[in-house]
Parts: sequence; C-alpha cells; structure tokens
Amino acid sequence: MTRFILLSLLGALLAGCTSAAQLAQRNEERCQARGYQPNTDAFADCVTRLETERSTRGEQRRREMLEQSAAPPSNRGY
Repeated sequence: MTRFILLSLLGALLAGCTSAAQLAQRNEERCQARGYQPNTDAFADCVTRLETERSTRGEQRRREMLEQSAAPPSNRGY
C-alpha cells in the first residue's frame, strides 16, 4: 500500500511539473542553443536524443524509487 501511495505521489508530482508542449519547446530551445538549425535532420535528431535521455533518466529514477521502497527498514522499532 505504501509503495502504491509513493508511486502515485511521484507520478502526480512529475506530471504537474511540465507539460509535453513545454518539454518539446525546451528541447527545441536547447538544440537551437547548441547550434542546430530548425527543420533539419540534425535538429530533429537532437530533439529526439534529448527526449530519449529524459525518458531514460525518468525510468532510472522510477526504478530507484521502487528499489528503495521495497527494501525492508533496518530498524523496525523493536
């Protein structure tokens, strides 16, 4: 039950932080800042790479949270 609550809270926090449109805009701005020109294959590749990296980091954080919540507490208060 605790794991479910923790994951629900984490999901709500992540969903409330940034919309998909905001993420896409931020990725485009980052690629432009790196010198890629919009409407080119290199720009599209840059945006795709940034999104993949973000997804990978999010998945890693999710796994870490699951592993932490699954570990039994070291002191049960006995």
